[in-house]
Amino acid sequence: MISKERYVPRVTQFDAVELDDEIVKILKNQVVNTVKFLGFGFFGRWEPEVDALLRFIIWKLSVNKVYGTFGQQLLNVRYGGEFNKNKAYLFAILTVGTRYLKQRSHEIATVTRNPSLSEKIKLFFHWADITFQLANLVNLLVFLTEGKHPTLVDRILGLQPVSVAPPGEDRTVGYSYMTRELLWHGLIELSIFAVPLVNYHALKRRIANLFLWRKKDIGSRAVVFRIGNKCAECNETPVLPHHMGCSHVFCFYCIKANHLADEKYECPLCGFSAKDAASITPLCLKS
Repeated sequence: MISKERYVPRVTQFDAVELDDEIVKILKNQVVNTVKFLGFGFFGRWEPEVDALLRFIIWKLSVNKVYGTFGQQLLNVRYGGEFNKNKAYLFAILTVGTRYLKQRSHEIATVTRNPSLSEKIKLFFHWADITFQLANLVNLLVFLTEGKHPTLVDRILGLQPVSVAPPGEDRTVGYSYMTRELLWHGLIELSIFAVPLVNYHALKRRIANLFLWRKKDIGSRAVVFRIGNKCAECNETPVLPHHMGCSHVFCFYCIKANHLADEKYECPLCGFSAKDAASITPLCLKS
């Protein structure tokens, strides 16, 4: 039986479970952002394997190493009692393995060529999932009553979280993580408010004028558009070719978008500046 000094309140045990789920979600989002350019459907095809790998790494660095999940460590909690390596391996099987089998249940059922056996496997996974959900609900109700085993896996393995905080500090509320989150969210909100106020195009033009010593055109020139011309902004074949008075050609979108963003937009090749929108005129192809 856990001594009173090492008892972990229900809310702390719940918070530890929620923190563990958030850690997995954050890591998975980072993986999604990393592989999103590898092609359509790449992550969706291997999502169960990626999820299992992330959960295995988290288990390896937390439960298998220090006998406590990352969420528990943040709250000065770990698994006490007779927790050992064997229970740590069973913990990995029940949390990582069963979730992976559930995610791949359809593929497992379709491996066999026997339709009747395939339907039986699908029915088995279906009822196993329903049974698991009902068992989780019953475990939650029991946990709210007795304050032990916040998850079904903890109850199956007989795991009980205990406090590892110094005596007398078990119920001390720590605000270090909360303060860091508040500061971070405040910085994000400030950035969201301030960044749109900065005229990036005008700032880029001024920096270019400081560091790029180029001779600027001071007067307009006649320009003839031919097949070999490239847009001075995107260096591609101009779409709806226009010019603004210098000897270079622009796509209509390139010159118009930049002029709307910066009224003093300058040609990136010669530094000629359009005085107003009227100076932006279309061109015709010449042989």
